Amino acid sequence: MNKRKLVGIAAVIAVIAVPVTIKFSSGKPKLEVELAAVTKKEIQPSILASGNFVFRQQVQLSSEVIGKVSEVLVKEGDKISAGQVLLRLDPTLIRAEVTQQRAIVRSAEVNIERAQLNVDRQKINSDRSQRLAEAKFIDTSKYEDALHQYNVAKVDLHAARESMQQANAALDQALKRLDKTEVRAPISGTVTAVQIKIGETAVASATGMAGSSLMTIADVGSIMAEVNVDEADVAKVAVGQKVKVFPAAFDDQPIMGVVEEVSMAPKAVIAGASQGKTYVVKLSLSETQMAIRTGMTCRVEIITGGGSPRPVLPIQAILTGDSMKLESKEKELKDSKEHVKGAGVVFSVRDGVARKKQVKVGIADDNNQEILSGIDEGEKIVVGPARVLRALRDGDQVKELKANDKDTNKDAAKDINKDANKDSKADGKKP
Repeated sequence: MNKRKLVGIAAVIAVIAVPVTIKFSSGKPKLEVELAAVTKKEIQPSILASGNFVFRQQVQLSSEVIGKVSEVLVKEGDKISAGQVLLRLDPTLIRAEVTQQRAIVRSAEVNIERAQLNVDRQKINSDRSQRLAEAKFIDTSKYEDALHQYNVAKVDLHAARESMQQANAALDQALKRLDKTEVRAPISGTVTAVQIKIGETAVASATGMAGSSLMTIADVGSIMAEVNVDEADVAKVAVGQKVKVFPAAFDDQPIMGVVEEVSMAPKAVIAGASQGKTYVVKLSLSETQMAIRTGMTCRVEIITGGGSPRPVLPIQAILTGDSMKLESKEKELKDSKEHVKGAGVVFSVRDGVARKKQVKVGIADDNNQEILSGIDEGEKIVVGPARVLRALRDGDQVKELKANDKDTNKDAAKDINKDANKDSKADGKKP
């Protein structure tokens, strides 16, 4: 009987203990996570900038003399060659000045002839007086007077010749001003703008006042981009780096190019502006059939790295800042916000268990970041979902989210966004 009682009691205990044991041994449910392996890829960190398209060679013509426009020989869009006459100013006043200066030159020539005759005469008088003074027929003082008159005549001749040079110089200036009444093309290209009309007065000025700008010529077959790079990034930019240029008018058709020039001085800042310093970077572009025009805006990605493949992880898999609390220091840094520069934390998964690991990181692009040390190539790392990754702890049980579940989550997220958009439109608000 005793044995039967013991067997019965054992059976009752087993019936009660098994469910309890199962309940307490099951623990927390496994978290569903997205995993990615550490793989080698070529990483291309870049700098973002914005700017405009400009012609490589562009000339703004202005007048060097004041005059009324009598002829405009070209129009916008005309192709021209270097040296071609583009515009003429009324030359009447300058021609009159040339005539006047030529008369002054002739007068100077007459003065030289007169001065030369006087020198010859005073030379004869001086020689005669010298002989008479030596023969004691006149006083020495009279000879000295004659010699003085001869020297004065030579000075007058020299002055006449100097006046002649001044008159010739003035005539040359007048002739050059007359030549400048015809405005010629300094380069071959296309007329992109004509800012003056017949009857308007051209002004010899570069201050932007009316009449100071005549027309613009450019080599439209050669266009480049000029972008402004922030002072914090310009040190990473170097000549020869590859770039992707996205025109605002063709945002889905990037143009490849290279950095051609990096300015040494910052761009001039408008007085009173609070913006930081920027540096102009000039980019040469590959050939394109798109209708790019000067002045169009563009955004640019300057690729500052790349080369051989290196171990990388998706950026979202690497936790930094508050998440970077090492296992060995977890108690010390529990309330700390210490940030280790160039380091991060990831969760490695082996046998369904997530383990926190510190990694040293390198360069990054928009999607991936280089892993310098801390984990091995091929190791499985948790990359999402973000809400799960943020709450993940060392030692948590995890299982990989299946592809079908991922698609379901994405579709659910899309449906939520659609519903939010519908509700926002119904309320008359933007989502």
